[in-house]
Amino acid sequence: MLTFKINKAGTAYEVTKCDKKATGLVTIPDTYLGKDVVSIGKEAFYERINITDVIIPDSVEKIGNSAFCLCTGLTNIVIPDSVKKAGQKVFLDCTSLKSAVLSKNMKISAGGGAFSGCTSLVSVTIPDGVKGIGKFCFHRCTGLASVTIPKSLTEYGWAFNDCTGLTGVTFQKGLKVIDQLAFHNCTGLTGITIPEGVEEIKFAAFKGCTGLASVTIPKTVVKMDMAVFSGCDKQLTINVLGLCDKPETWDLGWRGDCECKVIWDFGGKNIVEEGWSRKGA
Repeated sequence: MLTFKINKAGTAYEVTKCDKKATGLVTIPDTYLGKDVVSIGKEAFYERINITDVIIPDSVEKIGNSAFCLCTGLTNIVIPDSVKKAGQKVFLDCTSLKSAVLSKNMKISAGGGAFSGCTSLVSVTIPDGVKGIGKFCFHRCTGLASVTIPKSLTEYGWAFNDCTGLTGVTFQKGLKVIDQLAFHNCTGLTGITIPEGVEEIKFAAFKGCTGLASVTIPKTVVKMDMAVFSGCDKQLTINVLGLCDKPETWDLGWRGDCECKVIWDFGGKNIVEEGWSRKGA
């Protein structure tokens, strides 16, 4: 059912191909001919539409580009903590995938799209320890309703782009950065609380989140790029805690084209900006 190739050093094997007739559960062995199986090769399971589950052993350290792309029958995946690297489009358009657990030690290729188009995905676990998940990681995962961003994560631009079913985002305490366009067009989001400790919100992080009604920003945010809330509805209220005005390190156009209300809340006193006008309270 599985085809293996030994590495150049002759010390370990890679899974290079799965038989097209494979169905149901596929178990990748941790050893083959007495040597460890350490990688899953590029497109090894490409378009194997009849497999429903794959067990990846904790001997595997690397998963290649598009390894499980278009496995439309795949329902669940657990990536063991032994995996340190994963390529782009690994699970692209696995439209039946419902849950995914990432390795806490992995970094996904910057090329991204690892779970893009997994429209049935409702549960994803990104453990603390993961630093980068690549661009467009969960792009168009329209069934995903909630996600927790671990404090270790720093590279996740465009990660949840067009996740229109996303209604809840929890940022783990200790997180430092909200990456660029991370939640672009997440139209189901209604409220965001950014925790104390976040220092930077990058370009257009919440652009096009038309359902947003309230956002809370702590005083620890020392850098805010342009157009963070561009395209958001004017009914949005942004509460900025502990500050009376925009810091010099915030871009002048941090709100983009959004004519929302901003409440600068400091020392029990408020200064309110309605659209582009400013009033002391």
